[in-house]
Amino acid sequence: MLAATADAMATLARTPPMGWMSWEVFRCDVDCAKAPNDCIGERLYQTTADAMVAGGYVAAGYDTVHIDDCWEQRSPPRDERGRLAPNATRFPSGMAALARYMHDRRMRLGTYSDEGTQTCGKYPGSKGHEHVDASTFAEWGVDYLKLDGCNEPHAAYPAGYAAMGAALRATGRPIVFSCSWPAYLGDNE
Repeated sequence: MLAATADAMATLARTPPMGWMSWEVFRCDVDCAKAPNDCIGERLYQTTADAMVAGGYVAAGYDTVHIDDCWEQRSPPRDERGRLAPNATRFPSGMAALARYMHDRRMRLGTYSDEGTQTCGKYPGSKGHEHVDASTFAEWGVDYLKLDGCNEPHAAYPAGYAAMGAALRATGRPIVFSCSWPAYLGDNE
C-alpha cells in the first residue's frame, strides 16, 4: 500500500491542475439568505460540478472544483477534536459528502486554508494545526489544497509551508498542494 501511495504521489499533478475556483466570482459571499445559489455553500459547488459535466468541461480535463476562503465555521473555530469544520448551515451534508459528490462525477474536490492563524477572510487558519488539518482534509477525500499566506509575516513562510507539505505527505493521500507563497513576494503584495 505504501509503495502504491508513493507512486501516486510521484505522478500527482504532472500537468497543471485544471478546474474552477470560486474566489474570482464569489469571493467571501456567505449570505445565503440573500443569494442562495451564489453563496459559498455546497449548493454552489454541486451545481457548478453538474454544469461542468454537462458542458463537457470534465471530459476536456477541467475536473476539479475548488472551494476557496470562507467555507469554515468561525465559532467555535475548531471542533472538540481540534479539527476545522465547515459552516453547518452552508455545508449541511459536510465536506466528505461533497467530496463523494465530486468523485461520483469523476471530479476532484479542492479546498482552502491559510498558513497563518487566520485566512484572508478571517476564518481559522492552519498555523500550528498542520497535521490535524491535513488529516482532516484527507479523511474528507480532498484532492487539492490551496494554502494562502494572509495574516502571517513573510519570515514564517518557510517553516509554515514546509510544515503543511510534510503533513499532507504524512496522510498517505495524494493531495495537490498549491502554495500561494509566491503571490506575496516582490511587487505582488
